[in-house]
Amino acid sequence: VRVCREKTTGQVYAMKKLKKAEMLRRGQVEHVRAERNLLAEVDSNYIVKLYCSFQDDDHLYLVMEYLPGGDMMTLLMRKDTLTEEEAK
Repeated sequence: VRVCREKTTGQVYAMKKLKKAEMLRRGQVEHVRAERNLLAEVDSNYIVKLYCSFQDDDHLYLVMEYLPGGDMMTLLMRKDTLTEEEAK
């Protein structure tokens, strides 16, 4: 996931770049499709917003709301458990 900025507005986004060949090799095509569809349909303060998705010959790109501080999976791998305050 990379931080990117829209040139005309200056709006900051997080862009997830996924290799199509890697998704196929790992059997994750349906998983990624489900993730994209879920993010596109859900409107919640607790789930990152997906603004758009696009693809080229080699990659799928998901342009999402930028939330500083990293992702939940990395945090849980580092800390194992969260306090109630951290979870909020």
